[in-house]
Amino acid sequence: MPKKNRAYKKGAPHRDARLFVIVAEGKREDQYFSWFNEKNQRIKVSIVPREQNRSAPTHFLSRVGSFIKAGGWNPEDGDQLWFVLDVDKWQREEIENLRIACESNPNWGIAISNPCFEVWLLFHIRKSIPDNGEGCGSLKQMLHRNVPGGYDKDPFCEKIELASQNSRAADNNPRGHFPDRMMTKLYQLAEEIIQTLGANWK
Repeated sequence: MPKKNRAYKKGAPHRDARLFVIVAEGKREDQYFSWFNEKNQRIKVSIVPREQNRSAPTHFLSRVGSFIKAGGWNPEDGDQLWFVLDVDKWQREEIENLRIACESNPNWGIAISNPCFEVWLLFHIRKSIPDNGEGCGSLKQMLHRNVPGGYDKDPFCEKIELASQNSRAADNNPRGHFPDRMMTKLYQLAEEIIQTLGANWK
């Protein structure tokens, strides 16, 4: 969950929609979270574009800096900014530096999947994911084997509440930011989105 800054509780003008800014590594993540954009008047999702397809954590902060300077995000309105990333390509130190930056900025959060985003997607249809040493390629194959006709974001996004419940229940260290293998912290972001959407949003 992003760090809150209590100084922002008063004095800001009301805005109907809460903005969720997503900084992610790949197109599949972009498409998934974009699906929730303006599902109702309470929410707006904005995807920060990648700079020349650079997706490493070291580039994330520069992407965010440019976006904030353009005036697209305001913590005074309760907006949240989330970094969505995997651990299959990046050094732990890179991820840790990004986490420290999140702790230093109000309403910033980090949501990690280990080893990749497909873990989060699998929790839409499974309560647990066995760790048989598979890499991301095998997890993508597992996803397609379990979904007749292959992955389609529409029915998956509609099950965000189920995925959130399944992945939270499977997490043995909910207070930590770094998930074990075949685990994900994306439910923390999902819970914020679900709360903002409110009841009967589908």
